[in-house]
Amino acid sequence: MNLASDSKTHRSSLVVEPGARTQQQFLRFLLQPGLMALIEIDRVMELVNIPISRVVPMPHLPPAVRGVYNWRGEILWIVDLAVLLAGGREVSRKYRSLQPIIILNSIAVTDARTPSTAVEIDPRSDTAIGVIVEEIVEIEWCDLDLISPHLPAHLDPELSKWMRGIWESPTGENFLVLDAPAILDRADVHAIPDRI
Repeated sequence: MNLASDSKTHRSSLVVEPGARTQQQFLRFLLQPGLMALIEIDRVMELVNIPISRVVPMPHLPPAVRGVYNWRGEILWIVDLAVLLAGGREVSRKYRSLQPIIILNSIAVTDARTPSTAVEIDPRSDTAIGVIVEEIVEIEWCDLDLISPHLPAHLDPELSKWMRGIWESPTGENFLVLDAPAILDRADVHAIPDRI
């Protein structure tokens, strides 16, 4: 799927209708080649492609933090999600000139079709970060009862602090289900300006 640079993606075109009320929407994306992941859609503010050359590196940052980006006139910290989940270890990645980014917010955003419970998010909020991913795919409906908290033996047990578990799709595919609040809390980018 191609995303327009710095523009909001029309979510309804991505949605596959649920079969049961017990399901929740998650954004499916390729974290790195061969590794598909999900993150709760109500933490996603926007999906954008940004010019990676405009991400300004900053000194003395953790390896996962690529730098800052001017997003609508405000500073947005850009974090490589695969490197963050790998504990700062180098991850084989070739950045594209226009890199897919998921902008996450610590405040849950409800479905726009239910305005009585919708939360207005200030795009200048310092609780937002942009996470670099390989490719944004679509929105999935997942039955929360079918998310297993147990990681397969071949995955690094350290991943558990970033995850809600593993979800097996009706087609038999397994997806990492990431925990957006844990990522936002532990990326620790909002304290970085005080340390520079």
